[in-house]
Amino acid sequence: MTNVAVILARGGSKGIPKKNLSDFCGKPLISWTIEQALSTRAIDSVWVSSDDSEILSLSRKYNVGEIKRPEDLSNDNASSEAGWLHALDFLDNHKVAVKNLVAPQCTSPVRSSSDFEGALAKFSEDDLDSLFSATKITDFNLWRTPNNG
Repeated sequence: MTNVAVILARGGSKGIPKKNLSDFCGKPLISWTIEQALSTRAIDSVWVSSDDSEILSLSRKYNVGEIKRPEDLSNDNASSEAGWLHALDFLDNHKVAVKNLVAPQCTSPVRSSSDFEGALAKFSEDDLDSLFSATKITDFNLWRTPNNG
């Protein structure tokens, strides 16, 4: 079985500029997801898909695969699904076998490789065609000052 992780990490973030490279507890936000995916025994290869040269440069330090994503698949209107389809086409063209696509979000760094292991085990054991995980947060508030003050 070939489980391939594709981490989508675009460079343009409106809310937090350079969000995926921002420091989160001592390292860039994307580093958490790369390290977790690399330490998951059930994941056979890890790839980062980005339009941003700094993100791809950081990814090289982890010796993961790089996928240069075009700008039209990296703007505010582009969907994650379009990014994953682009990545799957890229991997197919480079003869990387993909049986299962693992698609972790950079913006959810509070997890461990055991979370990936458990999800992939459930995916396989229950013969699923897709699996989504989330956590309910009851006390989360996001405060913003409106444009009018």
